Amino acid sequence: MPLYKEENYLVVHPGSEYTLFTYGLRDSLSPPQYRLPSVVYAKGEGEAREFHGKPVDGFTAVHPIVNGKLVDVDAFNFFLKVILQSVIQANPIATISSIPLLLVLPGLSWPKASVELVTKYVVETLEFTAFNVIDVALAAMFGIGSANNALVINVGKNNVQIVPVVGYQAIRFASKYLVGVGGNTINQELARLLPNLSETQVEDLKCSGIVEAITDAQAEAFYQAAEQKLHPGRPDEQDDDFDVAKIVTEDGLENNDTKKVNTELEQNSFVDRDGKKVTVGRERFSATSSLVDALVDPIYESLENIPDLEKRQECYDSIILVGSTFKIPGLKQQLLLKLSQKYLVTEPQDNEKKQNAINSAIAAYQQTDDVEVTDSAHLAQVPHSIRLAKYPEYFSEWKKLSKIPSKSVWNDVYFLGAQIYAKQIFNSNSNHGKELFIDTDVYEERGPQAIWDVCV
Repeated sequence: MPLYKEENYLVVHPGSEYTLFTYGLRDSLSPPQYRLPSVVYAKGEGEAREFHGKPVDGFTAVHPIVNGKLVDVDAFNFFLKVILQSVIQANPIATISSIPLLLVLPGLSWPKASVELVTKYVVETLEFTAFNVIDVALAAMFGIGSANNALVINVGKNNVQIVPVVGYQAIRFASKYLVGVGGNTINQELARLLPNLSETQVEDLKCSGIVEAITDAQAEAFYQAAEQKLHPGRPDEQDDDFDVAKIVTEDGLENNDTKKVNTELEQNSFVDRDGKKVTVGRERFSATSSLVDALVDPIYESLENIPDLEKRQECYDSIILVGSTFKIPGLKQQLLLKLSQKYLVTEPQDNEKKQNAINSAIAAYQQTDDVEVTDSAHLAQVPHSIRLAKYPEYFSEWKKLSKIPSKSVWNDVYFLGAQIYAKQIFNSNSNHGKELFIDTDVYEERGPQAIWDVCV
């Protein structure tokens, strides 16, 4: 079995809108090098169908992946060819036989027959001599590296995949594949709240950093702070002329010497892709609730299908949220808080104690990523705590970018896990003779179906 050099590893994660890929692994492992639209251009039908990698007269744009699902195998195969050609062009001394390929796929939405057709094309047509696939959920687990059991929630533009992973095995029967829900849910809510914005402006607003998820308690605190500023020393009195918008706009937006955080501003601005400055109000704090509401029940229902209560609780204690939608500030915490308010198990209690428990959960939301009722930690039912998985501390390139909220890459943690997995399977010194990927000999013996024998 040949020795593949890490400098030649090709790791590709194809998505509905964009595809992430890296050619060559560095010692410190780094976030994806390239991000390109998942689109090719085609004309004709059937075997006479022609493809092109760029817009050409007479060719129509084709998206091989829709809602996270592979829907056009031929178009996707050509897309892989485009990626390979770009790699070879940028690295002319590289040969295909020296490049091992790992695809990172959402297991719930890629039909097995389609994966086998991709395998056939990769080996027979592109002539890769080392190939394997890994589920996004498992890759996310490898990237976190701190738990045997977890719940991976992968939010795409218009689909969500909720996958419990127990003992490093994705539990298919307990998983949920939701279509019509995702990052676009936030766009739809923003469009409803701000009907004067165009579709592209809505997307620019969502990605600007000023759309933020806040709780009712935070909203109440905002207005109380504004009122206190207007009437210092008289917090319990109300003035008929009270105007929060005027106070905050004058003190926050027009006074450049005063720096305020987003949640302290009644209005804030972003610049759209055409360079126009657009000002919006507090509607930007109400856009995430619909998505959170759509996720809470399926998350609970998914984990209810895990019969082992201890493993179910461990999944609640290691929730991994992936997808660029989770770059929105506060969204992760809002989801945890909603889960805890609806499903966190507490001891039987009167209304006053129940309210105290909810207040405790809100305090936990504001201070940490964990929601837990400590005096109920040994209850037989679950969940008695709900936590986000802890990210690793030792990948410097990932940590460096994650300190900048707008550039945080932990939502792509599955890509880190895929790199770690690639280092294990494509290194002939570490596989101890076990078949961990498809090579020419394996393919000739067993064909495309061999992919299921070598993948985890």
